[in-house]
Amino acid sequence: MDIINQVFRFLWRIKYWLVIIPIIVTLLVVYLTRDIERTYTVSTTIYTGIASGYDIETDSDAPGADWNAVNNGLDNLINIIKSRNTLRNVSLRLYAQHMIEGDSTKDNQFIKRSNFREIFRITPKEVRLLIDKSSISKTVENLKGYEKATNVNFVYGLLNWYHPHYSYSALEKIDVKRLFNSDMLEIRYSANDPGIAFHTLEILNEEFINEYKRLRFGETFNVIAYFQAELERLGKDLKLYEDGLIKYNIDNKVFNYPEQTKQIAALSRDFELKYEEILLTLTSSTALVNELNQRIQDQAKLIENNRQFIDKLKEISGLSSSIARLESFQSDSIATNWSKIAEYKIQRDRAEAQLKTIVNSLTDKQYSKEGIALSEFVNEWLSEIIKREKSTAELTVMNDRKKLLDNQYIFFSPIGSTLRRMEREISFKEQSYLNILHNLNQALMKQKNLEMTSATLKALNPPLYPIDSEKTNRKQMTAIAFIGSFLFVLGFFTIVELLDRTLRDKFRTERLVHGSFVLGARPAAKGFRFSKYKNVYNRLATTNLANSIVPYLNPKERPDIINVISLEYGVGKSEIINELTDYWTERGLRVKFLSWNEDIDMESREFILANNIGDVYEYDSEDIIIIEHKPIVNSAIPQGLLKEASINITVLRADRPWKDIDNLFYGRLQQYCGSSPLVLYLANTRRDAAENFLGLLPPHNRLRTFIYKIIQFGLTSKS
Repeated sequence: MDIINQVFRFLWRIKYWLVIIPIIVTLLVVYLTRDIERTYTVSTTIYTGIASGYDIETDSDAPGADWNAVNNGLDNLINIIKSRNTLRNVSLRLYAQHMIEGDSTKDNQFIKRSNFREIFRITPKEVRLLIDKSSISKTVENLKGYEKATNVNFVYGLLNWYHPHYSYSALEKIDVKRLFNSDMLEIRYSANDPGIAFHTLEILNEEFINEYKRLRFGETFNVIAYFQAELERLGKDLKLYEDGLIKYNIDNKVFNYPEQTKQIAALSRDFELKYEEILLTLTSSTALVNELNQRIQDQAKLIENNRQFIDKLKEISGLSSSIARLESFQSDSIATNWSKIAEYKIQRDRAEAQLKTIVNSLTDKQYSKEGIALSEFVNEWLSEIIKREKSTAELTVMNDRKKLLDNQYIFFSPIGSTLRRMEREISFKEQSYLNILHNLNQALMKQKNLEMTSATLKALNPPLYPIDSEKTNRKQMTAIAFIGSFLFVLGFFTIVELLDRTLRDKFRTERLVHGSFVLGARPAAKGFRFSKYKNVYNRLATTNLANSIVPYLNPKERPDIINVISLEYGVGKSEIINELTDYWTERGLRVKFLSWNEDIDMESREFILANNIGDVYEYDSEDIIIIEHKPIVNSAIPQGLLKEASINITVLRADRPWKDIDNLFYGRLQQYCGSSPLVLYLANTRRDAAENFLGLLPPHNRLRTFIYKIIQFGLTSKS
């Protein structure tokens, strides 16, 4: 409870500081914020369609949207909105619009006249010449052409310095955020000019969509151009290769290489069989002819030397060759003349019959008697001769045919590998062509999808021109100023209170002076209002002190001794003792006041070595002896005088600090007093500190009475 009481007293003591300083600070803030800048906020909502829009690339069987791709797309779009290039275009268009539409005499929907005057004032003359009043786009192009990355270039500085409307630092305050988990974006921007805030977002909506299209379409345009160029190149190469293959087939008379090679292989097989058959026939007929020549040697020579025989034999051989040549080509020639073969065979049969007639006539004439006996050998010999000639003729034809087949093999062998190589190259080119065509279709589909995505980028809630400004935080600033200054003053005095070592009142004194007890307090009547109550205060304090000392008095054979001590000069001991002496004298007590100034030589040998009061003063019939000692900072008090005293009173000034040396001297006093009481008495205190001992001091009025009741926690008391 004492702590709470001290807290209330502390707050009451600094009441003026707690009221006056916060009021002054608050009034100062009110004055400084009289022209506080007003803020106009504009917002717009952009529908992106990235998550919920139709996508021609989306797989209908897919389980759902790819949220990673959706989030990435929205992040990219936000970054495009806040990119330096987008903000640069917005800044230049906004500046051009203001320079064209601004008016220095009145506000308009584009810019206030104060803001226009400021930007017009700082714009150099050479930049003003770039302003084309008829076209914002031309003005922007002029500004871009003028811009250079130097610290003296106005346009470059306008973007990179700290202009409140056109710089990157100002436009970066544009707030872009996604609305919950939807594919919509909310864009908010605040400025001190409603026209600037409105047109900044209006221009931004156009610029970021154009930037988005440029970036996304730029990718697809480059890819499509590449695929189209590759497709054209591969198409030309493929046509060239195919034309080369056609020309090669025409030059080499190849129309179906696999079938042609199969036919050649079949002809070769048939040729080998027939060649072996003819060769076997030739061999056997030659052997028989040689054997029969031994038997009919004379007749054979006669026949062989016959001119008609030789001619017919040649005729038969020629016809056999013709027949064999025609028959060997009948399987693959479309000009085969079967009637010609039949005619040759008839002619050959006729020639054979005539040859037999010639042979028979020769053998009959030459060997009429033996002819009958040798006719069988001659006929057999003639038959074998015909076979041999036919086989020889056919073999000659077959040898020619073999050369032709060999030439066909030689001709077609490299054609196969060449055709495979050319077809492989054509196949590779064709696959490359088809792959590029597929990629081109994918790129075109991507481009079309981007067109659809870009088409969905639109302002769902377009920006609206703000009519009224946002509520200012002037009230909050004023409240914060008042509360902050109040807490600052409170904190400052609290720190002072905690660090201050001024004695001031009973509570602080007993906390600073260890093992002490404050017997009473004597108020100081400071100020014109309270100076007239000085005697009243002194009388009340003296009465309280006298009444507080009485319990310590114990009259014996000798008088009660009261030692009045001080640690330093100027505490007012003499005045206190005089009033106390007068108070008791008025009440019939015999009181003796011994002062170190007049009655006792405290530097004498007798005083320094005194063990009791009798060594320094011969008392008679006194009831109380009050001894005023010299401040102990310059003298010492005999231990015997301290111990025999009824009470030792140390007078301290409440308005002075408790120093380390005071603590040292007071500790010695406590030690020397022993069992004799040692108390403190505060002089020159504040009235509120003295009221702890004296009660409510005058002047009395309702306000002071009420405050006193509150401090004393008489919350429900009625008097």
